[in-house]
Amino acid sequence: MEVIPSANVGIKINEWHMYINRFDVENAERLKVEVEQMIEGMEEDQNLLLYYQLIVFRHRMMIDYLFPVDSTKKLDKAEYLRKIEGKGRKLSGMLEYYTYFFKGMHDFSLGKFIRAIESYKKAEKKLVRVLDAIEKAEFYYKMAEVFYHMKQTHVSMFYVEQAYEIYKKHDTYKIRMIHCLTVVAGNYIDLEAHGQALPHLQKALEIAEDISNTQLMTKALLNVGCCYNGMDKTTMAIGYFRKAAEVAEKAKAKELTQIYYELALIHF
Repeated sequence: MEVIPSANVGIKINEWHMYINRFDVENAERLKVEVEQMIEGMEEDQNLLLYYQLIVFRHRMMIDYLFPVDSTKKLDKAEYLRKIEGKGRKLSGMLEYYTYFFKGMHDFSLGKFIRAIESYKKAEKKLVRVLDAIEKAEFYYKMAEVFYHMKQTHVSMFYVEQAYEIYKKHDTYKIRMIHCLTVVAGNYIDLEAHGQALPHLQKALEIAEDISNTQLMTKALLNVGCCYNGMDKTTMAIGYFRKAAEVAEKAKAKELTQIYYELALIHF
């Protein structure tokens, strides 16, 4: 059997990683199987195997995020991280970046925002090794996300604007554009500037409708409704909440309960 060069496997892993970033589950699962088959016949390369294990971790995080299951059956990410990081293993700058970056994502998912920022900051020092623009955008978005949750509004804005500028140049990353616009709007709302938040939420809704993503349409309609409600424009808010309810019922979206709750509060 002919040995497969590790470089060829690395290219395939990068492609797999790209689909993970796009939340394209079907293609991500397909690439995962292809990579697993290639690794069986690959030449020995410990760094490549470590990179593979890190992407497996990120793949599982994507699946957990998109398809949450019973908490008793969830992956023990902390234990998994300890296994893939190894002990006393010297990592290249690129692998160090991914290690810190994925660890930050793990800490963020647990609500440990300070620890997440610490890991992200370590990753940021290695960001110069990352040549792919989309991967940099992903890092900037994650930084914006954690600082938004920490209510560090201006720091969050600094990072999310960098992420959005990259994503908007690539048509295949419209979902991330929506995420960025939502973070921008959330920061403005934290500043009590609903009028400045509204255009970003409306743009997010426009993109969600353009790609016919009913789950994101539901969230966008709900967000626009909440924004109008925060501006005391209840008639406009009711209109968007009702549209959100229609889409949510068809999509079986979990936001339906919140939508009815918001409508109940307004009518009360």
